[in-house]
Amino acid sequence: MAVLKGDEKTLAGVGSGKVRKSGPSDHVFVYFADHGAPGLIAFPEDELSAMDLNRTINKHVRKKQHENNMYGKMVIYIEACESGSMFENILPNNIKVYATTAANSEESSIACYFDDKRDTDLGDSYSVH
Repeated sequence: MAVLKGDEKTLAGVGSGKVRKSGPSDHVFVYFADHGAPGLIAFPEDELSAMDLNRTINKHVRKKQHENNMYGKMVIYIEACESGSMFENILPNNIKVYATTAANSEESSIACYFDDKRDTDLGDSYSVH
């Protein structure tokens, strides 16, 4: 969440240390593709709950960033099972944040393009179509 908040201190010495730096005319695009379950999305060694994500959007994105003209609009694209649960009945409809998800809160995201050599699917029907 430090990336979205523009929190350089927290990310100093972590990975590239890069954070979101945008202005009032910029459109911010957030993309996530991995695993999900009701109320969370999963990273290789951690998870993010719907409440934590929306708390960040409401507290830091909506209030601080919009008031400080740090973005014009934001689109959040989540490709994961049950990804609709990340925003359903949580994300306010009166902010300049649009969220789109690969699945509703109760369904799987559909994998596609099975690769026999790698024994895995290489895509998801949401992104592919």
